[in-house]
Amino acid sequence: MANKSKNGVFNLSGISIIACDCLQAVICIFIDLFFVSKILNTADLSAERVNMSHQIITIGAFYAIDYLCIIFSYLINGHILRKINKSIFVSIGAILLAAVVLLVYFLQDNLMTFVPLIATIYGLAWGFFSSGYNCLTSATISSKHQVKFFAVKKIMFQAVYIIFPISLGLVADIDFSIVTYIMFGIAALLIIFSFLIRPKKSISMQFNLPQFTNYMWQNRKQTKALWLVYVQNFFRGASYDCFTTLVTILVISTFRSNASLGMFQSIFTACSLLTMAFYLKYYRKKRSVAFIAPTIALVSCTVVAILTATNRVTILLFYGFYAILNVILMSISDSRKAGVVRVLSLHSHILESNALSEFFLGLGRVLGSVLLVLAGVFDGLLGGGTLFLKIALGAVCLLYVCYGLSLIWLEKALIKQDEEFRNAHLTETIEKVEE
Repeated sequence: MANKSKNGVFNLSGISIIACDCLQAVICIFIDLFFVSKILNTADLSAERVNMSHQIITIGAFYAIDYLCIIFSYLINGHILRKINKSIFVSIGAILLAAVVLLVYFLQDNLMTFVPLIATIYGLAWGFFSSGYNCLTSATISSKHQVKFFAVKKIMFQAVYIIFPISLGLVADIDFSIVTYIMFGIAALLIIFSFLIRPKKSISMQFNLPQFTNYMWQNRKQTKALWLVYVQNFFRGASYDCFTTLVTILVISTFRSNASLGMFQSIFTACSLLTMAFYLKYYRKKRSVAFIAPTIALVSCTVVAILTATNRVTILLFYGFYAILNVILMSISDSRKAGVVRVLSLHSHILESNALSEFFLGLGRVLGSVLLVLAGVFDGLLGGGTLFLKIALGAVCLLYVCYGLSLIWLEKALIKQDEEFRNAHLTETIEKVEE
């Protein structure tokens, strides 16, 4: 029994990987919901609307700097990752995330002044953490345990997004400082668990982006599916992350409560578990359009409803459909990112592929953040209002449609690739029999 526990999926390293994933998610909830809410609440939204425009510009700038630092981290870290223990990067990222929490605590009264500094450290923290974390699973969990491992990790991750938004939201409305104390504890646990990860094997990897990009370009037909992964990553970054920020802005400006923001996130995340159960039971590659198209259509319709009449009902409809249904697109996207590299037998190039994936994802995120900044600038020039914020929401919705379409193209390319592989394998078998 002891040997089974040592080598199985729930050994100390496996548990530590899941714990790190969940703990960093709590810190992301803190930043993406309540830190952004704190920035919005520094303005008196009942007074001049131009004040809110200033906060939107600040939020957009925060994420633009954050995403640029993540891109920079991935492009630089790849050269070092192929030589050293990946868990070291997770530990560095965990320590930097703790530094972000520390800064937010000490700078609460001067957040607007130090947003660029916080964004820079947060971006570097996430860049270090994710670049190391993304390479750890294959080096720590054996292939026969990975299905069970990912299932448990997903359940725990979803549980975090059910429990913490509502609980942190209630506490934030009482005293924001208490939330930062909780985050100190979370960050400390994250650092401890990051040091407990011990990869069992070393996978030979290389990192030469110009050479890998040249190979991809010269073999465009064979690597079409991987190019489509990068394309859908761009549209995912431009729409998904910006939608999340826009939801926070709309809910806080309408409901004026962290508790409401957290409650809606928790309820809709719980409902998304039903969506995931339905998806896991009925999804097949050849049925992808039947899952992707309704998701895109329903979310887009709620955006149109907001553009037509912005009120509590339309905002909740958008938030609900987006949070409950979007997990389908995210699940398909995440599984294809790893699957394409495996199918193309590019295991040794996973660092380069991850870097390119994050580069295109980051470019999309920067585009979404720039749209947010421009919306704040132009609404401010008009003396307030939300005209350009709504225009930005419509533009992000179009990018979201492109995200769905690129996923459909990716699925069709993979189906064609599978058919060509089977035909080639069948021809090879027939030739061997004839011989």
